[in-house]
Amino acid sequence: MRRRTVKVIAGTIAIMVALALVLPAIYAAFNRAPESLVATRFTDGTTILAADLDGTWSVAEGSIVGYRVPEQIGLTKMEGVGRTSAVAGTFVVGNGTLDEADFEVDMATFASDRSQRDDQFRKRIMDAATYPTATFKLTSPVTIPDSTTVASMNPFVVNGNLTLRGATKEVEVQMFAAIDGGRLRLTGSTEIVFSEWGIPNPSLPAAFIFTGDRGTLEFDLLFTPSD
Repeated sequence: MRRRTVKVIAGTIAIMVALALVLPAIYAAFNRAPESLVATRFTDGTTILAADLDGTWSVAEGSIVGYRVPEQIGLTKMEGVGRTSAVAGTFVVGNGTLDEADFEVDMATFASDRSQRDDQFRKRIMDAATYPTATFKLTSPVTIPDSTTVASMNPFVVNGNLTLRGATKEVEVQMFAAIDGGRLRLTGSTEIVFSEWGIPNPSLPAAFIFTGDRGTLEFDLLFTPSD
């Protein structure tokens, strides 16, 4: 009787482990992470003139901020991608120089394709109840080229203070500009090493979920002139 019980328990455990390893592969086959915002950025042959950017610009509807984190669930490798449109802010250009930029994101509004991931993100990982917003503030002016063609431009490099989970560090952000439907569009990304911001590693070994020690912060921001 005892031997039979042991076999049943062992068989049950084997089935549970097999499901934990196989189900993620089935999930990944039907749920592909969206491509990065930079990879799918808006490009055309338009030429942007620095003189046309002078003034104050405000974040407009349709803007997106997101994260990308490499994941392994069971034996399956994939990417965890979460995004939000709850972003606000402005930047100021004067005489062809980006002088000011301030942005704020609501951390409780990020959503991915998995409610379990979203719950972990809001609570254990980013503690949105304690740190409800993330912010970015320009730390040094950026000279804008007199003219540049969208389809062939090199990324602008912008330095600023990024605050995540209550910690602030200076980061370098690469971004591309475009004019889309009469609105200015800035698309870019920067790498985030979790430990540098005190962000707990998202891995959950008990659930066979493992992630890298860093991710990518990406954005696709639309702007309209506010003066």
